Amino acid sequence: MRVLLVQPPIEDFYGTEIRTYPLALLYLATKIRDICDVSILDLRTNKTHRILEGNPFPDLQNYYREDMYTPLSLFSTYYRFGYVREKIKDIIASRKPDIVGISSLFTTYADEAIEVARICKEVDNSIITVAGGTHPTIFPEHILKSPYVDYVIRGEGETPLLELIKSLKTDRDKGISHIQGVCSKEGGRLFLSDIHIESDINLIPDRKFLDPSKYRINRKNYTFFLTSRGCPFHCAFCGKPPVPYRRRSLASIEQELSECMDFNIQSIDFEDDMLTLDPTYFTEALSLFKGKGLTLSAMNGIYSETLSTGILDNMFEAGFRRLNFSLVDIDQHVIREEHRFYSTNFLHLVPYLESSPFLVETHFIIGLPDQKPENIIDMLIFLMGKRLLPGPSIFYMAPNTPLFDNFFGNDWEKHIKSLRSSFMFPANPLFQRDTTYTLMKLVRFINLIKRLLDNDGALKRLSDLPGQLSGKKEALDKHILTEFITNKRLLCYDLKRGTFFDERQDSALIDLFFKKAKEGIIKGYKTANSLVCDV
Repeated sequence: MRVLLVQPPIEDFYGTEIRTYPLALLYLATKIRDICDVSILDLRTNKTHRILEGNPFPDLQNYYREDMYTPLSLFSTYYRFGYVREKIKDIIASRKPDIVGISSLFTTYADEAIEVARICKEVDNSIITVAGGTHPTIFPEHILKSPYVDYVIRGEGETPLLELIKSLKTDRDKGISHIQGVCSKEGGRLFLSDIHIESDINLIPDRKFLDPSKYRINRKNYTFFLTSRGCPFHCAFCGKPPVPYRRRSLASIEQELSECMDFNIQSIDFEDDMLTLDPTYFTEALSLFKGKGLTLSAMNGIYSETLSTGILDNMFEAGFRRLNFSLVDIDQHVIREEHRFYSTNFLHLVPYLESSPFLVETHFIIGLPDQKPENIIDMLIFLMGKRLLPGPSIFYMAPNTPLFDNFFGNDWEKHIKSLRSSFMFPANPLFQRDTTYTLMKLVRFINLIKRLLDNDGALKRLSDLPGQLSGKKEALDKHILTEFITNKRLLCYDLKRGTFFDERQDSALIDLFFKKAKEGIIKGYKTANSLVCDV
């Protein structure tokens, strides 16, 4: 029996190429390799992205435009990241699979996953299609009611997929209803199962199923890596399924690390939800990576409350060079309302981090239900004065959260395409699109200044910035930045008409930013170079 595990393309205004390693499919392939002929088809990574004619978001045309230029750019074009359907059809036809397992991680990209299932049925209606991932786990009915999907797996899928294949090899229907995690249908009836949680998470994913040269960060072969699964917290804005926190054995981590080295892996990104939750366990696991010459990262975020300067020193020694912290907000009221831990320890660690060799990115959310725009301004003022890089995320309605249920009820399918950051959904009435867009532009401005400071330590005052720019492209930058700094206007350049025009913006918010930033400093990201906001 031939089984094909597929990572579908996605369609959006942006994609993150270094975040597409299909680790979950690797676990599945490893689990079932002894009972079938299995392979992985990644339809997204390293595939040329294509501009799509039009997009499903006409309301965003005043914000994202292909024909404009600004040094404070955000999004412009709507893309398909991955193969087009004709190419997918050709590949699936050539592979001749009996079963196709399709990953569906995010609700807003569920259509792209269902599209793969539809293509399978067009190639050969006898192909059995199975969907799994976060979206089918939360909304099994939505996926299962598609005529192109035969089965859905809820929760962690290694054992359910194994048992499903065993049943299909003997009798397509016999015993399937008793497999935990497997949802099926017969006629118009849906048979839903509870979420499956793996009892043993020490399975070592066999990386022979993927070509390591196709997954690279900074010219290094990289892989995703898990030392634990699950999260003990229940933040109000997070819609992940309820999966308990569990740790892997150190012996299994050591063996997997050895196999990574054999596959010429040079960079590892830890995908744990709570990598540093248990400092004793993390320190023991970290010791296994020392001396291996690997570059380590944790782009999924690091739990800062358990960290100490000693642990951070160990992280650097093991190979960490960049640190990603999830700050969310610095306002305690907002944090309490979101059932989030307050990052007191991170704030205490900032002086150490600024003097350390680490490059630090600090991630926060714009537009949470209990935020006010002035909260974000205060956070920007705080972050711009530190040697770190602010990393904003626009809040979106995450399925499986109380806010999502209260807002959409049973009509959520009508809004499936809006469940993404780039949509700038005004879940909080104080964050209409002009306001959110302006805040994102302010972050772009701050990060531009940080980048310029890293390249030019002689820049000491914000008012001197326009005078440092020269050249044709820099002439556009100079005019746009001069207008922003002097007249507090967001301008763009129309590439087709050759004229400047005003962007959509919240002028009062820009004025508030400069008022609060007056006489404050902006510090570099990679250096301690700084300038004074004297405008």
